Amino acid sequence: MKEVLCFGDSNTHGFIPGCGQRYPREVRWAGRLEGLLGEGYHVVEEGMNGRTTAFEDALQPFRSALGYIVPCIKSHAPLDLIVIMLGTNDAKARYGVSAEEIGFGLRSLIAEIETFFRYNAARAGSCPRLLIVSPVPMPATGGDPEFNDASLQKQAALAGVFRQVAAEMGCAFAAAEDWISPSLLGEDFCHFSAQAHAVFAERIAQEIRALLG
Repeated sequence: MKEVLCFGDSNTHGFIPGCGQRYPREVRWAGRLEGLLGEGYHVVEEGMNGRTTAFEDALQPFRSALGYIVPCIKSHAPLDLIVIMLGTNDAKARYGVSAEEIGFGLRSLIAEIETFFRYNAARAGSCPRLLIVSPVPMPATGGDPEFNDASLQKQAALAGVFRQVAAEMGCAFAAAEDWISPSLLGEDFCHFSAQAHAVFAERIAQEIRALLG
């Protein structure tokens, strides 16, 4: 059985644009994924609204992936693949960090994963493959006060930044914006529509099959 961990923010959690509730598992991309992959795969959903790569938030605590990733992988190991899609929330105005600094956060997160498996291989197994997915840039703020024009510019730069980090760290990479157009985002210009979840699940399944065989 191949174990796949899907680790991300609200678009992995399944946030429904407009109402803030959660799509049912059969609609969420990570929930659909196991059925698409078929027998021999087990998919774990680990999405949290507001999650960042590495930045703590006094207004919304427990959002830093860097602070949570070790207990998360310790709970689910051994793993064959971790799909990581983060970065949207790092661009919020209150964090005041650049796209390059968001890349530093991603690099630190990857290093934390690699370090855990390096020193816990006897029980947790070897380090899984990592698939880094840059998020779909928001085409507009949708009136969300947490984002501004600078936030949108940072998000638009993340594909290039994350691609470089993935290459340097030996990870696979994909850009969600290559699959999900702005028209497939919800009314808040941030969260996936049900159709976007279906499209994304299909494309991620293709990537996983190519990586794990």
